[in-house]
Amino acid sequence: MPEIKISLPEGYALRIFDTLESTNSEALRLASEGGTSGLWVLALNQSGGRGRLGRRWESLPGNLFTSLLLLTDCAPRQIAQLGFVAGIALHDVVSSLSKAPFKSLTLKWPNDLLLDGMKAGGILLESSVQNDGRQGVVIGIGLNLSAHPEILDQPATDLAAQGIQATQEDALERLASSFDSWLNIWNSGEGFAEIRSAWSERALEINSSIRVKLADVLLDGVYLGIDATGALMLEESDGSERCITTGDVFPL
Repeated sequence: MPEIKISLPEGYALRIFDTLESTNSEALRLASEGGTSGLWVLALNQSGGRGRLGRRWESLPGNLFTSLLLLTDCAPRQIAQLGFVAGIALHDVVSSLSKAPFKSLTLKWPNDLLLDGMKAGGILLESSVQNDGRQGVVIGIGLNLSAHPEILDQPATDLAAQGIQATQEDALERLASSFDSWLNIWNSGEGFAEIRSAWSERALEINSSIRVKLADVLLDGVYLGIDATGALMLEESDGSERCITTGDVFPL
């Protein structure tokens, strides 16, 4: 494995692997063995990455596959807010790397990064209860740096295809720095109002037309933003408003 040098904010550690099945799985395993909060796991190659709802995350060589382990006493509702913290940080990474103009860089509820309307990255939160009663929370982040898969229900892209060059090391170093800054603002949920505002500034425009895919139905409507808990607010065709906590969103 080539030598990799990554500077992390104070209080964080890093484990680097040539190949893992899943950085999330490894981070959860390390948590069960007494891993400390603030541990980043980086895989140069990943053979069995996964996304939300058990979907497979196509892990093409050269892309970023990483997970952060945090130990917290927060309630599950607050833990879910970490997905928004990660989204802001991921958006900041690509913004800081870009020197070529692109149409838009957008966060899509609940966990995707879109570049010119195409999926470029995603986030997966998983957790497990530790022996001391705390939650071991793992924030998995994937970013298409140099290649992208063909996705049946949504177009995808990668940074290189958009004229943005970045290595795994550079992307993770920027990600870790930005995540730490926003994590301090979040402050175990005390600062979620500011996180919500920052995430919304980077998300789809209010009043955009979207389609929401739930387990058993498709809903077309108007995006009204996210509420104080992080749920998506949708105005349906009959003018009624609906809060959605789980689903997939597709801009129309």
